Amino acid sequence: MRFPGRRLLKIAGWMLAVLLIVTAATACALWFGGGQALAWLLEHPVSSAIGRQIRVAGPLVIHWAAPTHIVVDDIHVANASWGSQPEMFSAKRLEIVMYTRTLLFGPTRIPTITLDGAKLLLETSDHGEANWQFAPAAAAPKQRGEFPHIQRVVMHDSEIDYRNGETGAQSRLEMRDSELAQTDADASSLASPLKIALAGAFQGRPLQLTADLGSIAELRNPTKPYPVKFQGGLGDTKLETDGTIQEPLDFAGVDLRLSLEGKKLHELADVLGVPFPELPDFRGTGKLTGGNGDWHLDAITLKTGDSDLEGGLAIDTNVKVPHVVARLTAHTIDLADFKGLYGEKPKRASRAPAAPGTKDRPEDSDRLIPDTPISVQKLPGLNAELEFDGARIKSASGLPFERVTLGLQLKDGVLKVKPLRFHTADGDVDLNLRFTPFTSKSPPRLGAEIDVRHVDLHKLLRNQSSDMAKQTGGIVGGFIKIDSNGVSLRQLLGRMNGDAGFFMENGQVSDLLQMLAPINVLGALGVYVSGDKPVPINCLVSRFAIRDGLASVSTLLVDTAETQISGEGDVNFATEGLSLSFKPQNKHFTLASLRSPVSVGGSLAKPAFDIETGQLLARLGAATGLGVLFPPAALLPLIDIGLGEHNACAAAYAAQQPPGNPQPHTENAPR
Repeated sequence: MRFPGRRLLKIAGWMLAVLLIVTAATACALWFGGGQALAWLLEHPVSSAIGRQIRVAGPLVIHWAAPTHIVVDDIHVANASWGSQPEMFSAKRLEIVMYTRTLLFGPTRIPTITLDGAKLLLETSDHGEANWQFAPAAAAPKQRGEFPHIQRVVMHDSEIDYRNGETGAQSRLEMRDSELAQTDADASSLASPLKIALAGAFQGRPLQLTADLGSIAELRNPTKPYPVKFQGGLGDTKLETDGTIQEPLDFAGVDLRLSLEGKKLHELADVLGVPFPELPDFRGTGKLTGGNGDWHLDAITLKTGDSDLEGGLAIDTNVKVPHVVARLTAHTIDLADFKGLYGEKPKRASRAPAAPGTKDRPEDSDRLIPDTPISVQKLPGLNAELEFDGARIKSASGLPFERVTLGLQLKDGVLKVKPLRFHTADGDVDLNLRFTPFTSKSPPRLGAEIDVRHVDLHKLLRNQSSDMAKQTGGIVGGFIKIDSNGVSLRQLLGRMNGDAGFFMENGQVSDLLQMLAPINVLGALGVYVSGDKPVPINCLVSRFAIRDGLASVSTLLVDTAETQISGEGDVNFATEGLSLSFKPQNKHFTLASLRSPVSVGGSLAKPAFDIETGQLLARLGAATGLGVLFPPAALLPLIDIGLGEHNACAAAYAAQQPPGNPQPHTENAPR
């Protein structure tokens, strides 16, 4: 959503030109009969000259004096023929106080302009044509030295609406009370600084703004930059700027220092039409330079929660869709500050007060996956390229990651992450992602590929406070390839299609197993947990085929010192239901080590376990013999990629390959 300052100044010049035409017509009215003659001039010759019909529905009164006082009630200016509304401008009351003699002998001097109930509609067509581009623009001042001496401008209960016909973006600035005035008591002084005070709303959010500007004399002086200083607040966000503008009439040569802080950065971004997740409270600084639609925001420092960002942005607003190029670095990023990306609320985000008579919605105790909608419908309003390097990334659970790099592209509403890569615990993780937001025919669509290679769980978890985490170990790897659509994490998981695999070698777990399953269930599978003593797992191999949120086991094998366990069934992410069965096989027969199959039902939040009992002889018959347990040959190359060559899984299962079924070469393995 664009509303650039340069465009505002051009429009202000157009409005000033219209006012000058009105006052020139006033001078003519001196000879042709006062207010009625002036109204006729506006509605006929002046309307023809500017190519827009001007209509004066109320009285028009002229008080001749020095200065002259003109009051117009209920004035209207027609819109362009292609416009969305019939009128471009209207005002319940317009008052102009000016020295008419200065129109002829210069410089133009206007002590006061007052507008009550004014409405200004600025819009572009679907071809980019602007409704403010017509004849009066030629009368607007082109050079700083031509700018008239305006001492005071007051607006009450007025609004400016902007509509981009090419993108459909809309914005509204409401001015309940606003004033631009000289600060010096001497109204005739050109050296008196100007001050702006505005109270109103932008995009429905409260807006307060004060500004200290240079004088009219400084504005007219082309040899020096024009000084400006702003202070204000939009909603819960506070902004301060201080600097100069080399060409204030064109809003070019901008050199401003910025300071920004607030509680809801996502609300500020929403006002500007940029999609953003809910974030913690923030503060930041930067330097804005440029002009003519080409901007640079450099020396950025942004602190939100425990995360920091530095870098710069280049912003081009001259194209149909604004284009942003960002180069950012970070010393620390805490992913707990960015839970809003997947629909949760960051801990350090300020909570908005609840509406009277309302209560917080209780959590759905039967579901684990959040269903909070992720705001993505505004992605088409921006094209962006981002390069990011992070030295240290802290996950929401406290797991550190190192050397994070991110390449991101947002173009024509399609978001691509290629790649997100980070190093952790002697291993590497790569993520490639493609995201398409809402279209007229389908909800947002997500495609993702994740590769995990040789991550050491012990090194990854060794700094955790939990004894369970510290005693967990092993080398893990795997992959995920999915395609899905939806507006929340629950919908995306419940509709996904794809393929996933997870592998682990030389692992050990202890209390974790007791959290996943009761101790009698573990005993039935031949996995005995004794106190805090870790349970060794030689190898775990798993692969799931995913269709419409249903992850079906194609391979699930666990190899321990005494037992090998095979699994089958599925996990339904749409309902969060479980339907799994595990069958143990002894490596060595003893009566004390007889195993029983286990079935798992219920849900992710509340799993239900059942130890399947049967005839002892049937159990004895299946107690030994490992010839049926081995992963498919096509899976072995993927295991090598995830765990590295000469891994424990290859050693555990390669010998079981049936005759005439050699292992394929890893270099041609699919990824």
